Amino acid sequence: MTSRLYRTTRPLAAQVTLVLRRLGVEEVGSPTIAALIALYVAGLILLDGRQTQTRVALFLPGRAHDALNRLLRVMPFSTRALMGMLVGLCKGHHKDGYLCLDDVVVEKAFARKLPWAGWTYSFAKKRKVYGLHVVVLLWCASDGGSFRIPVAFRLWRPKRSCAAHAYRTKLKLAEVMLKEVIGSGLKARYIVFDTHYSAGWFTRMVTRLGLVWVGTLHPRTIVVVWGGKRRSVGELARTLSLKWRKRLRVRASAVNVYAPKYGILRLVVTRNRHGNHEYIVTNDLGADLTTVVLRKVSRWSIETLFGDTKQYAGLEACQCRVDQAMVRHVGLVLLTYVVLQMMRRSVDESLGSVKEY
Repeated sequence: MTSRLYRTTRPLAAQVTLVLRRLGVEEVGSPTIAALIALYVAGLILLDGRQTQTRVALFLPGRAHDALNRLLRVMPFSTRALMGMLVGLCKGHHKDGYLCLDDVVVEKAFARKLPWAGWTYSFAKKRKVYGLHVVVLLWCASDGGSFRIPVAFRLWRPKRSCAAHAYRTKLKLAEVMLKEVIGSGLKARYIVFDTHYSAGWFTRMVTRLGLVWVGTLHPRTIVVVWGGKRRSVGELARTLSLKWRKRLRVRASAVNVYAPKYGILRLVVTRNRHGNHEYIVTNDLGADLTTVVLRKVSRWSIETLFGDTKQYAGLEACQCRVDQAMVRHVGLVLLTYVVLQMMRRSVDESLGSVKEY
């Protein structure tokens, strides 16, 4: 297949194939499927935008675009096996890490017949957009974020496009992913998520799995404080004496509280220079204030994942309306993100620099 490529693109295809072999992509499917995956990933890396099957086949004529269409639609390979391969990478090469959980909106303004898409609010654009949600569980190395490896993902389907008994909220999807990943033997120091995933039943489930979790509370969340008084977290914050933390560059204070929906929590209230409060909570009751805040800050790793996959790996490029094709495209985009990291010449090199050379 490589012999059919242009002379200028053969080194890229060969390098991608080598990285995928190191990851064990040949165990996901047949040699033909492995070769098509390598071609698709090379196309996502080579093109800066509109990474459709037709354009990939145009610039990398190793196979016709029909073969790439069949890869996404009908060929027998599993995205779960693809993610299992990445879980094995985490367990085999990086022993110490933490998990991040969040979802991203992939805008599909004109995809009216796409069953995954619907109207949703985009916090990035501060308005409602028509698109789909992808819930992602990310494993990050604890040595400064040198490797960020997606270990599970799910596409969220709106109620209108599925039977009532088949509908799953994003929290339910996250529960299934987390149980699968932890059940596979992957170890993590803690898991961090934002307010949406800090639901009472979800955090109790995470605690039962033996994980330390870090999240944020809505200011109206009720807690019980000294003397059995019930008050909201926002009201409690106004009674605390927040001290300046030079290392964190915020004013902060920590206290243990009881929340009826959560149990006993370690609450850290912070206020930045703009006067905005944040209510960080964890089930690690012995954690010091600085540790809790730094764990919350580490959630930014998953935001950079979303930005990089959109900019460098074609997360928004798929134009196919078939369910399986959309799921497989997202899986291959996340695989491309890992390949780009493994192609770096140093851990400090950006993914944009990898694409340039």
